[in-house]
Amino acid sequence: MRIRTTLCLTLAATLSACGVSPDPAEPQPIETPIPVEPDGGIGDGAEPIPEVTDETDTGAVMIPTRFQGVWDYEGGTCSPESDMRMEISGDEILFYESIGTLNAVSIDNEDAIVTLDMEGEGDTWQQSTRFSLVGEGDDLRLHTTEGDQPKQDDEYPAKKCPE
Repeated sequence: MRIRTTLCLTLAATLSACGVSPDPAEPQPIETPIPVEPDGGIGDGAEPIPEVTDETDTGAVMIPTRFQGVWDYEGGTCSPESDMRMEISGDEILFYESIGTLNAVSIDNEDAIVTLDMEGEGDTWQQSTRFSLVGEGDDLRLHTTEGDQPKQDDEYPAKKCPE
């Protein structure tokens, strides 16, 4: 009985310290819930954060994720010494003896047309390349052609290298 009384007194003291009255006759404060917007926002009128995808205008130019990775000619070895190997990241492409820094990207249906500021072998130039994906699974190939030309087959399609 003594333990029960001690527990009740301890509970009452704890509740009182938290601003909760253990006396049901005493009026309880009414808490107003924060309104929730349909998209899960807290009701403050702020716009929801837009979903970021490769094609949205986030202020940053980026090569779409589906083209990123290490690619080499379908008959190549994927080794760093392969002269047709390219490493595509979001903002640059590393080639065998040159590097291209992304300047612009435009989307044409499923293709991406990338404009690169190139540097290699002591020279600089600008290059526009169209990236197209053909096939799927193990047969997926990256076709690269002139960016200002309509979509066409690539004589040297690239396979995705294991990472």
